[in-house]
Amino acid sequence: MNGRPHKIVFLYLATCLVWMLASNYLVKVAGFITGFDTEVMQVIKGLFFISITGWLLYLALRKQQRDLSEIAEQYRTLFHSNPNPLWIYDINSLRFLEVNQSAINAYGYSLEEFKNMTILDIRPEEDRQIVRQSVNRLTDENHVSERWRHVKKDGKTIKVAITSHKIKFNNRDCAMVMALDITRRLQQGAKLRQSYKLEKELKEDLERHMELVKQSLNSKERLAEIVDRVNNMVVISNSEGIITWVNQAFEDFTGYKLNEITGKPYYFLHGPKTDLSVLPQIRDSIDSTGFASVEFLHYTKTGIEYWVEISISAIYNEKREIQRYIAIHNIITERKIREQKIKEQNTILSKHSWTISHAIRKPLASILGLLSLSKELQKVEEIKEIHSLIEVSSLELDGIIKQITRELNSYESE
Repeated sequence: MNGRPHKIVFLYLATCLVWMLASNYLVKVAGFITGFDTEVMQVIKGLFFISITGWLLYLALRKQQRDLSEIAEQYRTLFHSNPNPLWIYDINSLRFLEVNQSAINAYGYSLEEFKNMTILDIRPEEDRQIVRQSVNRLTDENHVSERWRHVKKDGKTIKVAITSHKIKFNNRDCAMVMALDITRRLQQGAKLRQSYKLEKELKEDLERHMELVKQSLNSKERLAEIVDRVNNMVVISNSEGIITWVNQAFEDFTGYKLNEITGKPYYFLHGPKTDLSVLPQIRDSIDSTGFASVEFLHYTKTGIEYWVEISISAIYNEKREIQRYIAIHNIITERKIREQKIKEQNTILSKHSWTISHAIRKPLASILGLLSLSKELQKVEEIKEIHSLIEVSSLELDGIIKQITRELNSYESE
């Protein structure tokens, strides 16, 4: 049974032909030896031929069943060992039909509980009508990527990005779903928005403080007594940009004392990573409006990096000539770190979104197509070839999933 299908057919036909040509002679010889008449020997010949061919057919069918079982077991292993939550549900009844261990761990339901539920049972009540509409879109498009709210067994609501594919499972119209928890990423985005709001409020306070400083200069009050009450760092420089005064908050944060930096140019706070390309924009803004706002990477006395948003205001004399500059520094290091973190996370998720919706779909579609084709095959060699192709697609899919998991785990551990 190891030859190609056409060789097996040829051998079978040749064997039958030889049997037809030789069996009559063998029957006569056997009848002469045993003493049985010709009719009895013909019956024995027929029973012998039926028994042999039946046994060979049984062996072929058993081999086919074993190959199909191996293919099904590989597919089940690939599904259940996936590190991301996966489930299959019936499109018509919306009932869960199969759920992997990752989904059980993530949502808290047992396999038995899942199989007694529908996909609506893990959704908030107000989302269920939209879920039904989404299932209808899946029926039309075969593939849908969306964001949803899911409810765990403990009642906790999470945000997930899901990718659904329409498949045939146990001869039923079903969908296979992969879910990725994006709750943490969305929370980071909310924190960033809150940081922007807080910075906006601080800027409004700074503007009021700067107005107070200007008024104090115009009325010749003691500048230090006013500015030292401001929590933000304040730097005053002459018209050439040479530092003439800093407040206590500046000394405390940067480690520099007033007597150390008086007479130094403003750029002594810059360092190797400071972007100086915005300097012409600052000059243009001050020339046109008397005010500029810019973000810089600065360095403390000990070399520690920190980000500041600097609001620079020009102070004029009676002739409308710039007499000095007042710069108020607002620390934004935390916000810049969050921005970079979210940028990196969005890059990773965008990459994986493409992978999930395209790269995974190809080997998965191949596996499903090959499984469907294998049900119609009878020849052992054809089944073996299908088995080999499914194995290749399964390894390809497994490699993609492991790569995604490694990258996500690496990012989460940072």
